Amino acid sequence: MNRIIITIAMLLSGLTASAQFNVENPAVQEYMQGSKASFSVVEGNFGQQYFDTQRDFRADQPNDTTIVFKESAKKVEVYQDMKKVQSVTLKGQNEITLTNLVPGCKYRCMVTTKDNKTVAYRFTTCGQVRMIKLDRGFNIRDLGGWKGLNGKTVRYEWLYRGGSLGGSDMDGKTSDITDADRKELYRLGIRAQLDLRAATNGGKYSGESSLHSYSQGKTTLTDADFKNIMTDYGAYDEDASVVEDIAWIIAKLRQGKPVYFNCRQGADRTGTIAFIIEGLLGCYDYQTASGGNQMALDYELTGFSGANEVDNWKVSTSYRGASEAYNNTHKLFRKILDLDKGSIQKSCYYYLNQRFADKGITIPSEDLDWFIGFMLK
Repeated sequence: MNRIIITIAMLLSGLTASAQFNVENPAVQEYMQGSKASFSVVEGNFGQQYFDTQRDFRADQPNDTTIVFKESAKKVEVYQDMKKVQSVTLKGQNEITLTNLVPGCKYRCMVTTKDNKTVAYRFTTCGQVRMIKLDRGFNIRDLGGWKGLNGKTVRYEWLYRGGSLGGSDMDGKTSDITDADRKELYRLGIRAQLDLRAATNGGKYSGESSLHSYSQGKTTLTDADFKNIMTDYGAYDEDASVVEDIAWIIAKLRQGKPVYFNCRQGADRTGTIAFIIEGLLGCYDYQTASGGNQMALDYELTGFSGANEVDNWKVSTSYRGASEAYNNTHKLFRKILDLDKGSIQKSCYYYLNQRFADKGITIPSEDLDWFIGFMLK
């Protein structure tokens, strides 16, 4: 068993009732309550135990919610805060399992029974970290839920970070998500993908070979806009391609298209883009109840993807402590943290707006200000 199923059984007959479910799995809940991770010289590592392979669930995936009906059903329509988000045809089943739910929402399932009666099942969700479950995808989570400027919350459902969705390595070996995975990502609203991998040895960093599996200029998603810009070196030093990446993300959001950005494991290159975006939104200035820095916690959550079945072999996502990233003076994390611009938010703004102005590579203030206002609700 690699998941947790929360089961409820309640016949509401049109009456209002409530049950609450935490989308975070137990390992994530424990981590969020106890980690003191930070981008600093102070060690704040959560340790290897969180992605213990002996667990009966994958720690990089969310809790599921199973609704059990009292009667056999032929159709279920799922509403999230009054918006229909899913319609499922059943063949006489008396339950449905929902996953990839958004925290802090009211959900309503309208069940049509075999004899055409309509029954309503209602519940709410809680938690903060929204991890995304796919059959073959891994280390995928929504960038929403963190606190940003003026205490506002980063929106869910617009930016997703994660590991590879597919591609080919230097030997021609492919590793793709399933058709069901593609449909689920499309259902989640993703309409653009930024793959941060260059062709094997095509970037400045040449240390990868068969594990590098890259997308060869196209997305595995249905009808999604696609781009590959970042050189491998972008995560390890200052590189204008990082600015181009975020400019592309902002452009897609302005078109109303939620973005999925990824590299191989969703760790370093993906973590670099997430770091700058979260910094730009002011997330660095807030701590969790346990004292950990939000951006550091998000960075270290990648460690929950300990071992994943990809193309019949194991990919092990090695643990990367946020303090380790800070102590490496060659990484972009450290370079931006050390900019003396008054705050991390201002440093990230400067980096995107002015750092490569001499090369004509900038994101205009109008776009940065729009992005900040849009992503913080």
